[in-house]
Amino acid sequence: MKKIIAYSIPIVILGFFVLIMTTGQILKKPMREGEDVANYISIIVEDVKEENWNRAEEDRQKLVTAWGKIVPRIQFSVERDEIYNININLARLRGIIMGKDQAGALAELGEIYENWRELGK
Repeated sequence: MKKIIAYSIPIVILGFFVLIMTTGQILKKPMREGEDVANYISIIVEDVKEENWNRAEEDRQKLVTAWGKIVPRIQFSVERDEIYNININLARLRGIIMGKDQAGALAELGEIYENWRELGK
């Protein structure tokens, strides 16, 4: 009996950690209102195409808030560099929107979306 317990405890713990580390794709999906990162990216793309910079900044703030809600859920199941890259993209996007650079904003949004799509793969 002691042998079974001695073997099962490490197996259960390892299984638990493997489960946590492989759930990045599931955990990044929106679970509540205001967590749909991909939707906010597409909304900002439309704002930038229409050159509605005030609305783009408001939606960028919503995107940052949504990203802030997702990060704690996925921080153990994705690489730290992936999270860091999206944080950098969001910071750059802020400056680009302030500068009202349509081409730069669209390029940065494309990169954010690609980083988001590859997150947890």
